[in-house]
Amino acid sequence: MTSDPTRSTGGFVRTLVAVAASLSVVGGLAVGATAARWYSLRKVGVDTGTVWVPPAGSAGTFYPTGSCSDRPCNYLLLGTDSRAGLSPEEQTHFGDNADIGGTSRADTIMLVHTDPNLQKAIVLSFPRDLWVDIPGHGTNKINTAFEGGLSGGGPQLMRETLWKLTGLQIDHYLYVDLNGFQDVVNTLGGVELCIPGYNVNTPGWVEGTDADGNPTQIHYDEVGHIVDPNTGLDVVPGCQKLDGSQGLAYVRARHLPCDTIPDFARIGRQQQFMRAVINQMLKPAQIAKAPGLVGPVLASLHRDQGFLPGDLVYLVGQMRGLSTGAVEFRAVPGTDAMVGSTSVVRMDPSAEQIFAAIRDGKPITGVGTQLAVTPPSEANTTVAVIDAGGGEAAQQVEDTLTNAGFNITPGIVSGVAPPGVKGAAILYRPGDAAYADVVSKYFPGLQVVEVKGLQESVAILVPTGFHPTAPGDGGGTGAASECPNPTA
Repeated sequence: MTSDPTRSTGGFVRTLVAVAASLSVVGGLAVGATAARWYSLRKVGVDTGTVWVPPAGSAGTFYPTGSCSDRPCNYLLLGTDSRAGLSPEEQTHFGDNADIGGTSRADTIMLVHTDPNLQKAIVLSFPRDLWVDIPGHGTNKINTAFEGGLSGGGPQLMRETLWKLTGLQIDHYLYVDLNGFQDVVNTLGGVELCIPGYNVNTPGWVEGTDADGNPTQIHYDEVGHIVDPNTGLDVVPGCQKLDGSQGLAYVRARHLPCDTIPDFARIGRQQQFMRAVINQMLKPAQIAKAPGLVGPVLASLHRDQGFLPGDLVYLVGQMRGLSTGAVEFRAVPGTDAMVGSTSVVRMDPSAEQIFAAIRDGKPITGVGTQLAVTPPSEANTTVAVIDAGGGEAAQQVEDTLTNAGFNITPGIVSGVAPPGVKGAAILYRPGDAAYADVVSKYFPGLQVVEVKGLQESVAILVPTGFHPTAPGDGGGTGAASECPNPTA
């Protein structure tokens, strides 16, 4: 196999869909499907479920039936707010289904697109408050399309909603509740994640409100320790292994330092978490174990009848030699707006460029890599490491980038310092300062220098004698960084 040569109650934000923690399931399919030898993937099963047919009169791309190993496919990935399966203690903390209105909404909505011609999987996030037309139900926030849940036709209505919005056929769906997400992360043995520190002008409780008007409180102490009682998050800056409980708390948090638009920032962290899982699962030792994780991970998820474990087991085995760049992250761009007294997200017309590119099997331009007034996600930030005599330090830098969820496809390359640059530095191409600011969160104190002609968007120069200090080094305190500049 060759690698790709192109190298709370009522108001809690719910959960990240299990794609993040199940590279051995959908992510394994997404990455395995990008291999340059796609055409050689054998079929190990035939869809047995009912084939979804778009509503009559719909316009858009309708793919022929058949295995997703030899044609474009779209997977609907939903994170629901159901408290089913939570322990009594967890339901005391998070509330039970009655506390959230007795209904189930999909507050995390993603579409994974695989295409043998692109040799790349695309993960597209939809803001939960996106104002859309829900067939037969009028206009509303997109997450309400799943209110009926599995037994109430939620997946089918969400399929029809996305079809009408994007013109894209939905072939399969997966969804997970809070308990399922925790189980998936624990099945993977936890997730290594680097979490940056921030300068906090006034340590103590910071009060605010969430999207549903409920009061929130996040605690920051003088070393950046973050305690969020709304989600159960309790972490210090640094590189650490998150179990299911803390992984869930991290991807649900909406009021961390620098969150200008909480829901947009949350999407960025979800994608960061997903990229960190992908980076973790692509390590040789993990690849060997990945096929055996398919069954246990699927046991924590709900899926349509035609989604066959056998296909996934085989595709997961094809990950060897692939790079993290085989998965591309996007988000449907939009802006905050009001519909009467309701806060919603209005889709930006540029989103149509994303939908059209996916429908036509063409590469997507820069649309959707950043959301309004929000720094880019680590998942959309490609970073090279330039070894200018740093040796082991260069590997340490790449390890931090890997566990922070960056796209580290360029790897470590030998090089020299650009003219005028002395010492370790974060280098960036003209126009890519926002991405460099995100990288600087993890290497505070390094100079940030614009360099014309730089091959990658961002690179970290590692010279002789450099000793990297990642967030959390030094007993967990670490150095803190300023908030990255948000996009306009």
